[in-house]
Amino acid sequence: MIETEVHSTDKGSFSFNTNKADCITLPFGYSDISKRLTVDSILSAIEDKNKLKEFNALQFEKVIKKDLVSLPEEYDVFLPFSSTVNEKYDHIKISSHFLCYKDFSVYFMAVYNTVRYTDPFIEKMYLVSTKDGKLIDMKRIYLNHQGEMGFANYTLFNIDKNYIISLQDYELTENPFQLKPLHQYQILPSGKFARYFDKDGPFKNDEEQGLVKNHQKEGKWIESKSNGSMDLQKHPEFTDPYTYLEAEYKNGLPAGTWKFYKLLQKYSEETGEPLFNTRKKGSLIYTEMYKEGMLEKREVH
Repeated sequence: MIETEVHSTDKGSFSFNTNKADCITLPFGYSDISKRLTVDSILSAIEDKNKLKEFNALQFEKVIKKDLVSLPEEYDVFLPFSSTVNEKYDHIKISSHFLCYKDFSVYFMAVYNTVRYTDPFIEKMYLVSTKDGKLIDMKRIYLNHQGEMGFANYTLFNIDKNYIISLQDYELTENPFQLKPLHQYQILPSGKFARYFDKDGPFKNDEEQGLVKNHQKEGKWIESKSNGSMDLQKHPEFTDPYTYLEAEYKNGLPAGTWKFYKLLQKYSEETGEPLFNTRKKGSLIYTEMYKEGMLEKREVH
């Protein structure tokens, strides 16, 4: 008999499989993502039928209602269940096989694209951490998004034996190809996902800078990124969605007040890409207040 944990809301409920015999073994995913540096190597990974069989072996059998899952992602990633996405996706499933991590059960959630193609396929995959049947956090780990004019966005993942999650984003545009920085995440004692860094001390790259302590972000950080929360229709004076963020972290999680400013920057005439050495802080757009990693309030200025 398979044991289940039931998650309930005022809109309904669904159950999680908690049979420890269905815990998957690690590593899992694409073990060689750091070596896939060309378009051909990425496309061969996305189209790898054996890898897709491994994903399907997670047994995505339980369909869930979209309105039962409404956890936010990082601020620079579009929310997975906004109204427009609700109209587009009608197959969202939780896997029967899952990760066992301490007192937590971490499930794979697949979002199928059933609109543009005759055969539904997994366009997005999330890790969803739970404890005692309650949802705690989620992180998108896989993306196979086919856009217009041959443009595409991909995310490949690997989860190692120490439960460190590595994510590699790829963007195929007219440039024609961008390899994004590899990001790693860990599961915190709270069950939340947080960035993981190999080394402690000061960290700086083209997008962010701050202090790493105990492999986590700590204290003040400056982050200059494309911001999925920016509605350019409401802010026509902004020609792009980039923001300059003054953030604060405590034990790897957002804390205190985050201040989002317009990021002022110039662009290369040849490639159209931002010139990092021209970046500076513009006007304040909005602030967010966090407590124990949870967003409590947002104020638009």
